[in-house]
Amino acid sequence: MVEVSEKNKIFRYLVWGLVGAGIVILINTWFLKLEPLPPSSPFQPTQIREIDFEILKTQELKEILPFEEIPFPEEIGRENPFEPY
Repeated sequence: MVEVSEKNKIFRYLVWGLVGAGIVILINTWFLKLEPLPPSSPFQPTQIREIDFEILKTQELKEILPFEEIPFPEEIGRENPFEPY
């Protein structure tokens, strides 16, 4: 009998949560209508800029960019590690 009331309580909270979420969605869509961005928004690209790759060839970046190549370790161990000595 205790399990039935617990299930009803959980179901009741879920229903109230869904009703609350529905009300919030309705308020957002009906009352708080967001206007679209104007065409002259800074988020829309007005001109295409080219990337200057010459900056990557400067001496300062040449000192920073290349990392030392790490060699793979030599093979260590036996061919069959389960074979007794």
